[in-house]
Amino acid sequence: MRRGACNVPLILTWVAIGGGFDAPNIYNLANFVRAVPDGAVLTLETSMLNVLPINMMAIAMGLHVRCGIEDNIWTQDRKAKMSSVKQIDQLVRISREFGREVANGKEAREIYRIGEFYKNADETLARNGFAPNRKAGARGAPLRVAA
Repeated sequence: MRRGACNVPLILTWVAIGGGFDAPNIYNLANFVRAVPDGAVLTLETSMLNVLPINMMAIAMGLHVRCGIEDNIWTQDRKAKMSSVKQIDQLVRISREFGREVANGKEAREIYRIGEFYKNADETLARNGFAPNRKAGARGAPLRVAA
């Protein structure tokens, strides 16, 4: 992005499934959300019985969610299996109860900025919420490492 090779929107998915990915807990979620630049789009993803609680947190925070049977096949009480359609219906209901309408296809493409490209590194950095590149010859403070 800084070198101008990737002039597109920053679209992120926080994958909280443990085992080499982030663990699905509120502390890891908060730290990740805090680090996301203001111009980025963030979706949360997890698996099994974490799907509903993490998605509810995402909806409440104004983020985006991902769900389907590849993530979870069980209801929260583990008494029945849930199809992708049932999971989506559940999240639509919860979203509306939280006062957040669900995007239609056109709105989703706008939110995820499908087909959006920027002309150079400076515009890309600005649109994605990053600090600009330093001008040629400019110097910053030297990096200091605590002993």
